[in-house]
Formats: sequence, structure tokens, C-alpha cells
Amino acid sequence: MRDSDLATYERWDMTAPVVPPRSRFFNLSPAGFGTSMVECMTSYVSRLAQAHSVTPGVLHHREVMKYGPARRNMFGCGIKARSRSFTCGINATGGVAADFVSAIGKMTARNDLQYLTMLPWKPLFPSPLLMRGVAAWCPVCLTSWEQADKPVYVPLLWTLEVVKFCPFHRRALRLTCPHCGLPQPLLGQCSWVGFCTRCKRWLGSDSGNDDADHFSVLRQETPDWEIWVANQIAGLIEAGFHNPPLLTEAQLSQLTRVGTDLEGMSGFARILGVSVASVGHWRMGNRHPMLPVYLRLARVFDVTLVSLLTGKVSPTQIDSLNLAGVPHWRNLWARQRSGFDRLKTAHQMDLALKESPPRSLKAFQNGHGYHYATLHKHFPERCRAIQERFQEYTAAVIRERHANKIAEFRQIAYQLHEQGVNLVVNRVLTRMSVPKSLAHRMARELLAEIKREILANGRPPAKPCSKMAKQSTSPDALRAQTE
Repeated sequence: MRDSDLATYERWDMTAPVVPPRSRFFNLSPAGFGTSMVECMTSYVSRLAQAHSVTPGVLHHREVMKYGPARRNMFGCGIKARSRSFTCGINATGGVAADFVSAIGKMTARNDLQYLTMLPWKPLFPSPLLMRGVAAWCPVCLTSWEQADKPVYVPLLWTLEVVKFCPFHRRALRLTCPHCGLPQPLLGQCSWVGFCTRCKRWLGSDSGNDDADHFSVLRQETPDWEIWVANQIAGLIEAGFHNPPLLTEAQLSQLTRVGTDLEGMSGFARILGVSVASVGHWRMGNRHPMLPVYLRLARVFDVTLVSLLTGKVSPTQIDSLNLAGVPHWRNLWARQRSGFDRLKTAHQMDLALKESPPRSLKAFQNGHGYHYATLHKHFPERCRAIQERFQEYTAAVIRERHANKIAEFRQIAYQLHEQGVNLVVNRVLTRMSVPKSLAHRMARELLAEIKREILANGRPPAKPCSKMAKQSTSPDALRAQTE
């Protein structure tokens, strides 16, 4: 073939194309990515399950656990303010968040899911008072997204404990369902984002009372302070996408020295709501404060939170502290424990000694919120009396239950004898209300005693039942009976 003929045909490139790696699940884009309203990891997991028409529980148990994170029932957690739920760690800075970022990233072929958590700020934030134990949401945001046919999701902003208000609608976040009044976990096992995990109804409604204080560790301050905090955290989340340099312990030490030089150690500690020892640790560069303290530092230094945490604030810029609008905290842990009332506790323990049936000491402690060491320190005799009374009651219940089992066994054995059934241990045990609830050795001894009683009373031996007689009777015996 001539070259002119070859020129009339197109040339084909026969080299194999480079095929990018495929993901097992959809490469779902996180809502609000790159903005202050980026969704959190728990919301992303829920939307990923919804995109595949399965529940989050099924997605976790069937797929996520193959990659290693959370090899336990993460949905079986109590929803309380002070007991941190397991699911809140998915959006935090610890190993749980890192494991979920890795696992979901492998499933979806995404390498940017760390921005759906607080992992970019991990070196700065200790875990206490960082994440909520329950879900929070703005009903107006949910309703507006649903009406505009946009994805309904939970922003990372709403999952932080310090955020109490929506910065866009300037209203408090809800923490309980408007229909059933119950709090919500951050990730529901059988429900999707925007719907109650209990009653399955829409959370965008703002009807009904909201007992938000009961499910928050930090109390809610004035609206001006809460809106300022929400805007500062929103700016912080948005700045995390640019991987800025973080505040070092040496820089924090210098800033702390400026504050203590202006107000003194105790005065500066009182402004921040922490102990003098904590301020001393920061001065020495030993540790980092918690997120609520960073917010108060930014406010008194009159700088933004992002500038403070990215090391852009120089000690030379601070010549005075701005205390205007800073709420007064007696202590950072806002909910103080009430004092111990000896008379009240003694009266409660005396009533417990008269209860019927009696409670255990542990049940009494949990019911009234006392610590074991506190009760034993102040009322050792009453504690001993409650324990002994409960032990006696427990022993009596066990004896009565055992006697009832023996009585039932004897009754069944005599009934079988009257019916002409041969007495065998397992035959009696299987007919009990709770089959085989009596120990086999004890049942064998008891049945031998019953047989001796039957012989001693002169009762005739048990006749075989009709079914057994038909099986054991020989043809000669049948012929003799007929004659």
C-alpha cells in the first residue's frame, strides 16, 4: 500500500488509557465545602447512606466497619449533656475522627474529608468542651434549604459546644424535637438528616418549648455574646481550608504574660474563668487552653479568633484589655455542684431503710446523685445497714425462688406418676414453666426422693401410658388379652 493511501485513514493510538481508581461508593460532594457552613462528618455519613438508599446503621455495620473504625455499636449511647456520646467524636480532633475520615475517604475516593471535622485545628484544641453531646440545628436554615430544594445537612458550626446561636438568622439553636421534645444524636441509626430519630417527624418546625439548657454543658450567655462567638467560629472553620500556620506554645506564653502583667495572675484568671494554675501553665508554655478560653482571650485582646489562633497577634499590639461585653464567669465549668446537705441525705437514707422492696446502695446513689465515697465518709453505719438489708432481701428472694422450683418439680413428678408416665429427670425438667431451671444434679436427687416417697406410701407402680403400652406389648400378650 502506498503512503498516499495511508494518509486517507486516521491514525489510532493503541496505548491503554490511564483509568483513575474507582470508588465503591458515590463521590458525594460535601455541602457548603470551602465555606463556614461546611457540613460535618456525621451529616456526610448520613447523606451518603441516603444516596445509596440505606440507613446510616446499615452503612456503618456493613461497610464502614470493614475499614476498621468504631468496632462497637456507636449508636448505643446515652444522650446526655455531660456524658459525651460516641458519635460526637466523629466530628472532633481525636482518633475516632481520623479513622472515619480515612474509612469514608477510601469508600468515596475523597481526600479532603478532614475539613468536615476539627482535625485541621487538632494541635490547638483539647477535647473537653469542644464538641456537643447532642445535635443542634437552626429550624429556619433547615426549612429554607428544604423549600429551595437544596441538600438538608448539619454544618460543622452547629456541632461545637460554644455555638448557641445561628449567625445568619441571629436566633438560638434548637436541641430538642419540636414534636416529641426529645434530644437528637448527632448520627441516627435509622433516620436521615432533618428528621427526628424517635418520632421520625420534620425538625424544621419551631413549635413547642426547647429545653436547651438541660442538654448543654456551657450555659447560654447574652445574645450579643453568642452571636459574636458564632461569627468567630464560622470564620475559624472557613480559615481551616487554607491550612494556616497555628499558634505555638511560645506565642501563647508571650500573650499570656501580657495579660498577667496588665491584670495580675489572679485577675487575669478570674476574667477568663479558669484557675491561676492554668494561667501559670500557659505562661510556661506547657499546654493549650480550651476553645471557650481562646474565645475570651480574643475578646479581651480585641482581636479576631482566627488572628489569635494563626499567630498573627503580636504582644506589642496589646496595651490594654477590652472587658466590654465579656460575660462574667465564676468558673469555666458553669454548672456548679450544689453543696452537700447532711440532714437531707440522712433523711433520704432513713426513708430508704423503710422501703419495700429495699433498694441497693448503688441504686440509692444513682437515684439521688451521690458519690460512693461521700456516703461512706459521712454515713458509714447507714450505708452498712442499707447493704445488709438488701443482701438479706436478695437471699430471701433466691431461697423463695428455689423453693418454688422444687415445689413445681415435685408437683410435675406426681402428676406424671398419676398419668402412668415413667419418671425420668429430663422428662420432668422440660415440663417446668422455665424448662431445666433446676440444676440437673439436684433434680436427680429430688426425683430419687420422690420415688422413695411413692414406694413408702404404698402407691402402685405407675402404669405405662396407652402410647407406650402399644409400643411395648408383644403379639402373645395381645392374644392372651383377647382370650
